[in-house]
Amino acid sequence: MNAIKRTITNEPVEVLGLIAGGTKMNNEELAGRHFTTSAIHIVEQLWPRAADRSISTELNDQTILMLALWSILRWERKVGLVALERMKVEPDALARDVNESLHTACAEIRQQMGPPKLQKLPGGQLGVVVDFNTPLAPLLAAAEHEALELGHSWVGSEHLLLAIVRLADPRLCDVLKMHGVNYGDLKETVVEILQT
Repeated sequence: MNAIKRTITNEPVEVLGLIAGGTKMNNEELAGRHFTTSAIHIVEQLWPRAADRSISTELNDQTILMLALWSILRWERKVGLVALERMKVEPDALARDVNESLHTACAEIRQQMGPPKLQKLPGGQLGVVVDFNTPLAPLLAAAEHEALELGHSWVGSEHLLLAIVRLADPRLCDVLKMHGVNYGDLKETVVEILQT
């Protein structure tokens, strides 16, 4: 269980990420599901990146897609990013717009939800418990589906990227369209790269 100190309602509290029934999804589990080292790195860094941005409590099935896409654009240099570049997409510009959309979405979520509900933790301190697995599960399942559909025995960052584009909500779709990214062209470009 990862704990991140965060100030909520003027007092520092623990923000705990509970994944998959109380334990953070680990590398071995993802490796057992045939995720590549690169894809595992993207997934394992989502929680710390959310905590660094103070958006842990705002993660849902759509904001996790934006955070994952931003992570791929900023931290990976693999097939998915090469495919975007071949499509004449400017990764830095797309990352900026994704980041802006993520910030806006999280602000809207905070406004709708109000302050996070504090819980008394086993050590007696107050904390916020964040379920990270629920919003992450659809992305992982969709990435596995993308790999299977392409006949691949691995799940890489390119499959995560395809899953993100396929699962994108209207807000993220608008950002992707603005940068000329659509699922069909991206998938075709990924396949071309992998065949060379």
